[in-house]
Amino acid sequence: MVWDEQFRNGLETALNEAEVVGLRIASSDSACELLLHVCAQSEQGAKDSDSRRVLRLLRATRIRVLLREDRQGGYGPAIPLAGLDEVESFFASLGGWDAMYGWEFLDCPSRTGDWPTEPSLTVDVRPGPSPHSLFWFTECWRPDDARYCIEGTVDFDDLEVTHADGAREPLEEFVAAGRRWWDVLFGRRGNPPQVQVTPAQTPSWRKHRRDTAFVGGER
Repeated sequence: MVWDEQFRNGLETALNEAEVVGLRIASSDSACELLLHVCAQSEQGAKDSDSRRVLRLLRATRIRVLLREDRQGGYGPAIPLAGLDEVESFFASLGGWDAMYGWEFLDCPSRTGDWPTEPSLTVDVRPGPSPHSLFWFTECWRPDDARYCIEGTVDFDDLEVTHADGAREPLEEFVAAGRRWWDVLFGRRGNPPQVQVTPAQTPSWRKHRRDTAFVGGER
């Protein structure tokens, strides 16, 4: 994949308003995998009935995670995390979450400008450095309404996208489906703007979860 400006902009468009619901290391090849619900629309105009995607960050070198309580006056201090298993436990405990926004996620160090010196967790996967870094986040809450922000960065060499069942999705198709979703939302395809809603029957990454749906990026 050629990392030119066109590809970068297309990928960031496809990731904007994605819901981040998990982070893990693949045992097969040590890739860092970000579990997502994405905004995607087919060429035929149908919304994707299964919006789950895995963003596989290949040859990852460093993973950083920052978990903070979302207080009325701002974020609290970093909450220590013992490892990626504890990150998964946190995601599994959530009652809901918001989609990430901001359009800029790749090689954008300013997105971590408010981070403390030490985040909640740093995992050195292999010696670096890496040419690329991805920033991700979600503002989320537990069933008791305690609110948090969990965010992170992954330094990596290259990436690929798969469906939840592991089937590869060409990056060109992933980017095109994301662009079509936004084109429909803003009325760029010859039709009036439409409110986009994630189907209620969309499968979840975990069992016994309340269905999530967003309308134009807002709960």
